[in-house]
Amino acid sequence: MSLKKKLIVATRPSLLAYTQTMQTVELLQKANPDIEFEVKKFSTQGDRVLNRSLTEFGTTGLFVKELEHALLEGEADIAIHSLKDVPSFHPEGLKLVAYPEREDSRDVFLTRDGVSIDDMPQGFVLGTGSPRRRVQLSDVRPDANFKDIRGNIHTRIQKLQDGEYDAIILAAAGMNRMGIGFDEEMLIDVDLCIPAIGQGALTIETRDNDLECIAIVEKVNHKPTQLAVLAERAFMAEIEGGCKFPLAAHAVVDAKLMNMIAVVGDLKSGDFIVESIEVPIEDSVAKSAELARKMKAICAEKGINFYQ
Repeated sequence: MSLKKKLIVATRPSLLAYTQTMQTVELLQKANPDIEFEVKKFSTQGDRVLNRSLTEFGTTGLFVKELEHALLEGEADIAIHSLKDVPSFHPEGLKLVAYPEREDSRDVFLTRDGVSIDDMPQGFVLGTGSPRRRVQLSDVRPDANFKDIRGNIHTRIQKLQDGEYDAIILAAAGMNRMGIGFDEEMLIDVDLCIPAIGQGALTIETRDNDLECIAIVEKVNHKPTQLAVLAERAFMAEIEGGCKFPLAAHAVVDAKLMNMIAVVGDLKSGDFIVESIEVPIEDSVAKSAELARKMKAICAEKGINFYQ
């Protein structure tokens, strides 16, 4: 097979997206020293519209559609996404090929003076636009006043420092990739706040008929990460939900087993359910979808409407 000499890599323009793209390109370059990678920025709807909560948009794929269009139009050969931004169903003609090793998938609770969530004062203002964080952390601190927040990591941290919020929640993965230090004690345990589906993971997308490009990209795939996130995405596809709804699933795999913990809830009522499974790796996708169906049935029985 005659390998391509140069590949165009599509990325979002935000500092975090560009940084994690360059980190991934470094992996690709090491695995493919004879290939040149050129990074090209494409602004997405999610990047351009910053005055609205993500839950207000009536569509999915706010951070990926323009990159996928570039792939389909031949303007780029590969696109690098934060996996949590990628809908469970993507356009015909494209394929998620590789998943580099996952970063820390947990959330971080940040305050100006390092106070834990348990020790925050009554009625403190907590910045997050995530329904799945709100429904879970409301159970921990029902007195918290949740306030939507948008912007990149540095913007959000500055808003915290400026006093617009008493605390904010950020993904540990983004902070680690940006080299922003934080106290390990501020990490929120998965059992307390289950991470978003795909959180901490990246994915590399290509055209599904570009065999040369697929062969190049597959070299950086991390199998344990792939197995875990495919199970999580199978759960998401069966639930038929995204970031607009309070749901989450987090999987971990070892040599033989996959462990998954998942949550679905009703943002209006604050009700939610948590279930977990431990299954053989070879059954992980099917059992994750089965878990989603089970949880939907429990929600229907209990009157929990998470599609709100």
